[in-house]
Amino acid sequence: MITPSHQIGATPIPSADSRRVRAERPDSARSEDTLSTASATGLHAALAATPEIRPEVVARAAQLAVDLNYPPREIIDRVANLIALSRDPSAEVE
Repeated sequence: MITPSHQIGATPIPSADSRRVRAERPDSARSEDTLSTASATGLHAALAATPEIRPEVVARAAQLAVDLNYPPREIIDRVANLIALSRDPSAEVE
């Protein structure tokens, strides 16, 4: 007779200890982490030199706003498909 606690052909599930894998870095990668702010300083300088309002970008936006062919129909269709295929976040259970 087979008892309910006996499983035929069942694959044993490894314990949590046997599933742990420790990620080891090579010795060359074990140095102290460092942060270089040289590129951040350059970025801040570039951002400071960029005007908040760029007239050429505003002019381009004004042109596109009245263009009946912008955005192209293909782009509108692609975005519509992405929206249709996306999950409704209001339907998700928290």
